[in-house]
Amino acid sequence: MNDARRVMIFTEHFNATYFISFDIPLRSMREQGKVRLRAFSQQDVVIGGSGCWRTWMDEFSPEVVLMTRYGDASGVEIVRDCKVRGVPVVYHIDDDLLDLPPSLGAEINKRQGAAVEARRAMLGEVDLIYASTAMLADVMRRYFPGQRIFHGIYASYQPVTTYIADLDRPVTIGYMGSKGHREDLDLVVPALVRLMHERPTLRFETFGTIQMPEVMQQFGSRVRHYNVQKSYHEFLQTLASLGWHLGLAPLVDEPFNRCKAPTKYIEYTSCDIPVVASDVVVYAGAIAEGAGVLVREDWYGAIACLLDDPRGRAMQLDAARAHCAVAFAPEALEAQVMGLIDKEPL
Repeated sequence: MNDARRVMIFTEHFNATYFISFDIPLRSMREQGKVRLRAFSQQDVVIGGSGCWRTWMDEFSPEVVLMTRYGDASGVEIVRDCKVRGVPVVYHIDDDLLDLPPSLGAEINKRQGAAVEARRAMLGEVDLIYASTAMLADVMRRYFPGQRIFHGIYASYQPVTTYIADLDRPVTIGYMGSKGHREDLDLVVPALVRLMHERPTLRFETFGTIQMPEVMQQFGSRVRHYNVQKSYHEFLQTLASLGWHLGLAPLVDEPFNRCKAPTKYIEYTSCDIPVVASDVVVYAGAIAEGAGVLVREDWYGAIACLLDDPRGRAMQLDAARAHCAVAFAPEALEAQVMGLIDKEPL
């Protein structure tokens, strides 16, 4: 254990981004004694008080500090203290948090907008910017032309193997997402309304902080919303247990969204849900031929075709599983993160 790399993480919250990007890929490294980890959220820093991180660093002596979406002003001091100590700092970012679109909604824009200045300062001073996608890395290069920037895969394929589908369940279409994706879901709502009218037993469900569109309430008990759990493991388990026959991944084609990772596709596939996604760069570059359906405008036609073809859905899901197991292999993300820790990004 003495040879384990000492890693300290400062995260915005202990949310999905933290678990996807660091907790999951580092888990086996910790079990093998290759990594020792201490992680703190912005809330931990607030509770700990001014300069609390100095005590934590004195006690732990980190060899590298990772920051993920950290947006509190204390982050600037943390970065500068690390420089004094000679500890390299990597800032992980999974959205263009320096240029927020109105589509995210007033609440998210206000909360994340308040952190723009601090994030910009941190990103300008850290030793390495770790972007979740190639598109986001390009954006970061425009913001910080002199900075060292690395990108790789974001989410890894984590198949949920404990769920057995209820074959007698009514055919159900689902959408999983946060409240900032209302405009994305709106892309497919007209098609959903038409399909629900035409197919009296069809159901539609949402999962996450996204709210059920008002127009869908007319279908009464045939629509349902599920609240998301805090634990990412619980989130995947619940998503798998819903037994959706199709999972939707609509995405408005705008600069902010083009920087996103194909996380919905990977998570749906992990939970045995065939995917219908927007034909935008995020998904077009991630979904192999036959491993998902890409839609430009005709959501109704694409969804109806798959609803009428159970065998086709099964074949698509098999192809998606095989593709994700290679393209988004857990071992690849583990090696990617360990490369950052070892100061040798892949």
